[in-house]
Amino acid sequence: MLVRAAPLLTLLTMVTLAVLAQSQGLQVSLERTVPLREEGKPCGQFVCLVQGNSVSINTVTISRVKATGEPSELLAVTTSTPEMNISAGNIQGNGTLRANSAAIYIELSDPSSCGSDFIASEVTFTNRSGHSGASFTIAGPGTLPKLQAVPKAERESPETRTGMEALPRPSSKPYLSEMWILRDRITKVEGKFETLSDRLDRKLSQNIDTRHRRASTLERVSSVETDFSSRLSRLEDRVSSILLSGSPDTSSDVAQSLADMERRLEDLTAAVEQVNVSKVASPDGGHQDVQPVVCERGMGDGVTKTYPRYVITTDQTIQRQVLCETQTDGGGWTVIQRRAAGDVDFYRDWTAYREGFGSLTVDFWLGNEAIYNLTDTHPYELRIDFRVNGQEMFAEYSTFRIEDESDKYRLRLGSYSGTIGEKSTSYGLSYQNNQQFSTFDRDNDAHSGLNCAVSYHGACWYNDCARSNLNGIWLEKSSKGMYWYNGSASLYPEFTEIKIRRVRQQIG
Repeated sequence: MLVRAAPLLTLLTMVTLAVLAQSQGLQVSLERTVPLREEGKPCGQFVCLVQGNSVSINTVTISRVKATGEPSELLAVTTSTPEMNISAGNIQGNGTLRANSAAIYIELSDPSSCGSDFIASEVTFTNRSGHSGASFTIAGPGTLPKLQAVPKAERESPETRTGMEALPRPSSKPYLSEMWILRDRITKVEGKFETLSDRLDRKLSQNIDTRHRRASTLERVSSVETDFSSRLSRLEDRVSSILLSGSPDTSSDVAQSLADMERRLEDLTAAVEQVNVSKVASPDGGHQDVQPVVCERGMGDGVTKTYPRYVITTDQTIQRQVLCETQTDGGGWTVIQRRAAGDVDFYRDWTAYREGFGSLTVDFWLGNEAIYNLTDTHPYELRIDFRVNGQEMFAEYSTFRIEDESDKYRLRLGSYSGTIGEKSTSYGLSYQNNQQFSTFDRDNDAHSGLNCAVSYHGACWYNDCARSNLNGIWLEKSSKGMYWYNGSASLYPEFTEIKIRRVRQQIG
C-alpha cells in the first residue's frame, strides 16, 4: 500500500521512516513524524495504515512501548467496534476499520515521552483458509527495544484508562483516520482511471467500421473523461487541505463526493466498452452495425440475429445501464451478479449492496434497490450459471423477486430446476427463501447467536445460516468462500453469474 504522505512534508520532519510489514496478503505501514516546533502543537504524530488484499482484518491495536519494552495499549479498532476515539491527557487520536482497510491517527504531546517512546502496531487477520495470523510493526527513535511479552489481561484496558473510552467525534477537527482511508481510495480510483484511459487508447487504435459511430463515441467519452479528471483533481486537493490544515469539515461530505467519482468511473468504463461496434447478423446474410436496444427473451435466437454473448444496454425501468446476456436459452437475461475474475471485493456493507458496486465489464453486484425496482414491476425468473472444476452447471427458479428496503430486501423464490442439484428446499438457494438480506453491518438472518454475513464472510439472504454463499471469498474452499451445498456435496465454483429475465406471459 502506498502511503501518500508527501504533502505532510511541508509541515513535518520525518523521524523514523515507515516500517512496512507484508504477510499473506496483508500490508501494514506505521509512520512517525514530528512537527516543526510550534507553541501548542503535538510533539509526535503516528499514522498506521492497513490494507488486507486477500485477508480479513479482525483487529488493529496501537500500543506505546517504553524503553523497558513493555507495551501499553492506547487504541484498538475491531470488527465489533470499527470506530474509536481517544482523548486522555497528552494523547489524542482516532481509528477507523472498514471492510478490508484500517487507519489510526495518534498525537502525543507529553514532552517527557516524545523523544523516547516507541509506538507499535499489531494487526490480527484471518486468511482465505480460515486460519488466523498476526502482523507486527514498530516505529520510534534510536534502537528498537526488546519487547517483553505482556499478557493481554495485564495491559491497560479501556475500562481502566480514565478518559480512554469511545467518545463522540470532535466537531472542531476532521476525523483524520477516515481522511487517510479516503485518500487511499482516491489513489485506487486514479489508478483505475489511468488504466481505463490506456484501454481507450488501445481501442481507438483498432479499426471501427463506421466513421460516424466512432466520432460520436469519441465525443461522448472525451466529455465524460475530461469532467471526471477535473472533479477527481478537485476532490484530492480538498482532502489534502483537510489533512494539512486540520480545518473543520465532515468526512461524510468527502466520502459522498468520492462515491460519486467511483460511480462516474463505472459510467466511463461502460462508455469505453461501447467503443467496440458489434456486428449483428441480418436475415439476408449480411451484417448490420447495430446494438440491441432492449434485453428481452428471444433476442439471441441464432437464426435471424446473433449478438455477442454480452452487451451493455440501458434498462428503461431503472434508467441505468445493465449487462445483458443474449444467448443462453434464447437470451434476454439481465445479469445482477457476476464473478469471473476475482478482482472485486464482495465483503461490503449494506449501502454498497443497496447501491451496487464493481464494473459491468468484469465482476459486480447490480444493487438491491435496482433489483427490487426491476422485479417489482414485472414477474421475473432467476438463473444461476456456475463453473465447478471446469464443468458448467446451472440452477433455475420459476419466479424471483425481492421486497423493498423496509422489508430488508426479503427474497421470494419459486421452484427449482437445473443441474447443480437441490435435493429439497432445505438445500441450495431454496433454503434461504423468504429470508431478509444481511451484510456484516446489518444482521437480518434467522440465526439468533451470530451474524451469518460475518461468519460466512459474505452478504446474502441468510437463513440459519446458508446452503448458498455466492458472495463469499473468491476461490475459498470453505463455508466462507463461494460455495453451494446441494444436499450431497459442497461445491466451490470458480465462476458464477446470477441473472434474471421477465417471465413469458400466458395468454388465455
